[in-house]
Amino acid sequence: MARVQVLCFFPIGPSDEVGEECSRMIARGDLDARVIELQNERSVMNAQCVATQSGVRCSFATNSEGLLYAAQQLIFASYARIPIVITVAHRALEPPAVVRTDDQDTIMYRDIHWLHYHCENAQDVFDTILQAYKVSEDPAVLIPSFVTYDGWEVSHNSYPVVLPAREQVDRFLPPFRLPPELDFLKNMDFSEYYSSARMSGYGYVDVDREYMERRFQLDQALNRTAKEKIVAVHKEYQEIFGRGYGGLIETYRTEDADVVIVAMGSFVATSRVAVDQLRERGRRAGLIKVRTYRPFPGEELVRELANARAAVVLDRNTVAAVYHDLRSALFGYDDPPLVMGRTVGLGGRDVTYHDVAYMVEEAFRGLDKGRIDRTQAWHFDVIEDEEMLARRLADLDG
Repeated sequence: MARVQVLCFFPIGPSDEVGEECSRMIARGDLDARVIELQNERSVMNAQCVATQSGVRCSFATNSEGLLYAAQQLIFASYARIPIVITVAHRALEPPAVVRTDDQDTIMYRDIHWLHYHCENAQDVFDTILQAYKVSEDPAVLIPSFVTYDGWEVSHNSYPVVLPAREQVDRFLPPFRLPPELDFLKNMDFSEYYSSARMSGYGYVDVDREYMERRFQLDQALNRTAKEKIVAVHKEYQEIFGRGYGGLIETYRTEDADVVIVAMGSFVATSRVAVDQLRERGRRAGLIKVRTYRPFPGEELVRELANARAAVVLDRNTVAAVYHDLRSALFGYDDPPLVMGRTVGLGGRDVTYHDVAYMVEEAFRGLDKGRIDRTQAWHFDVIEDEEMLARRLADLDG
C-alpha cells in the first residue's frame, strides 16, 4: 500500500514473515518492487541507506540481534537524516536464547534520534506504517522510524484488519521525493569523497563550526517538529480512513480515574480489559497508551495525569524506560501523582489482566497509606484467574 520500491532482506524471526510475505507479493505481481537479499543486517542497512538517499522508498524488518548487528548504520541513518522505516517484531536479547518478546531491542536505541512507534495489534501496525513513512519523509523531519510490535504475541497471531482502498492511500501518502539538496546521486562528488574533506552525513562541513549545530537541528526535528507532524499526520489519517489512535498518546476512561495505567504495545489491550474489570468493582481506573516513545510525550502525559492520584507504569524492558522518563517529565510540578513502575513480561512471560489489576490494587493501597513503598519493582507472577488474584491480594494486605 505504501508503494515500497526496494525490499532489503535478511531473515530473523519473528520479523522474517514481513520480508517473506513481501517477496511472495512481488513474485505474484502484486507489488512492483525489487528484493535485495544480503548477507547480514549490517549490509541490509547499508543498502537501505544508499537506496533511500537516492530517493527510493524501502522496507526492512528485523529485531533483537539483527538490530545489534546494524548499530553503526542505525546511528548513521539518523545523523545523516535518512528517512528509513524499519518494522520491528520485538524479540528478547540473548543470552540465553529466547524467541519470545520484550522491547529492549529498540529501547536500547532510545538516544540515537529515531522515531519509536509502539503498536498493539495488526491494524495498528498497518495504520502506523503508512503514517511513519509520511512523517519520516517530511522535509522538515527527515528522521528514520521504528514501527514496533510484540513478536509472536502480535506478529504470529491473527487479527481482523481493514484494508483501505488504493486511492485513499495514494491520496494520503504521495510518492517519496527527497529535497533536491539532499539527493545523494545528484550531489555526491566522489572525487571529494576520497580527498581530505571531512564528511558528516549529507555534504561536507566545517566540523568545528557546523557539527554541533547539525546535532541541534536533529534534536529539534525529533522533539519539536516531529511531535507536531505526528499529531497532524494522525489527524489527517483519521479524517481519511476513519480510524485513530490519539496521535502521541491515546486515553481510555481517564476522565475521573484515581489510578491510571501507562503502557505500550500489546499490554494496552490487556490493560483495557483490566480497567473494565476494575470499574465493575468500583475502582476508578484508567489507561494511557504511549504510542510514540520517541519523541517522548512528556507534556501530554503530564496534562492527562493532572487529575489522577497515581500512575502505574508497565515496562517490558530491563531499564524501566517509560517509568523513568515519566518521572522526569513530572519533576518540578506541584502535587504530581504518585508514580509506581513495574517491570513485567520480559522474554515473553505472560501478563494477564489479573496481573494488571493486581498492580493497580498495589497503587490504591499506596494511596491509602500516602506513599508507595516499592516505587519501581519487578512483577514475576502470572495470575491466571480470579481465585488466584484474591489470594495474591490477601497476601498483599497481610
